[in-house]
Amino acid sequence: MLYKLKNKYIENMATVKKIGDRYKLSHCYLVLNKMFEYDRNCENRGKVNDEKLNSNISRAKSTVLELALCNPWEHFITLTIDKNKYNRYDLRAYYKHLSQFVRDQRKKYNTDIKYLLIPEQHKNGAWHMHGFLHGLTSDMLTENANGYMDWLEYSKKFGYCSIDKIKHKEKAAFYITKYISKDFSKGIKKLNAKMYYCSQGLKRAELIKEGLLKHKLSNPDYVGDYAAVKWFDSIESALYYID
Repeated sequence: MLYKLKNKYIENMATVKKIGDRYKLSHCYLVLNKMFEYDRNCENRGKVNDEKLNSNISRAKSTVLELALCNPWEHFITLTIDKNKYNRYDLRAYYKHLSQFVRDQRKKYNTDIKYLLIPEQHKNGAWHMHGFLHGLTSDMLTENANGYMDWLEYSKKFGYCSIDKIKHKEKAAFYITKYISKDFSKGIKKLNAKMYYCSQGLKRAELIKEGLLKHKLSNPDYVGDYAAVKWFDSIESALYYID
C-alpha cells in the first residue's frame, strides 16, 4: 500500500468517479491532513497565491468536464455581445440579463433549457461566451448566412450567436475545458466573476470509491503538479488501482 503520513500531508489519495459512461481515477500526490492547519507565512504569500490560482483553474476544469460529460447536451454555442445593445465589458451585468432571458424563454416555449457556459475575453477586454445547451426547440432556431443555427431571439436582444449540433460529446467536453487558462483566470479574478456559469440541477459525477492508491498508475491520461488522472471504460479496471 502506497500510504504514508508525512507532516501535514497524506500521500497517494485516490478517487474513482463515474462520469457519463466512463470512470475517472484521480490520484492526488499530497492531500492536506485535516488535523493540521495550513501555514500561511508572509514570506510565502506570493507562492501561496500562485498555488491557489493553479488549484482554482484545475478545479474549474475538472468541474466543467464533469458537467459536460454527465448531462445530455445537444448544441455547442458561441454567444457574442453587440456593443450597441449591451456593455461588452461588464460580464456580470450581461450574465444577469442572460440568465433572466433564459428563464423567460423556458416559460415562453415550455421547455427546460439547460446551459454550461465559459466566458472568454477579447484582447480589448470585451467578453463573449462558449458553451453547451440542452432544451432548445426547433421553433426557437433558424439558419444564418454562415450555415449555423441561430437563436434569433438571443441575437435580437444581445448580439450575434452561432449554434452547432454536438456530434462527439466526449471530444467536445475536453475541448471546452481549454478555454479555462491562467490568462483567462486573471481577467475573471479582476472582475470577481466566475470561471463558468451553469444551470441549477445539472447531473454530477457519482463517487464510486475513495481511498489510497495501491498500484502505480500506468500510462495516465493527464499528469500535473498535484495530481494524475486516468480514464477507464470499466469499473473493474479503475478499482484495481485503489484500496
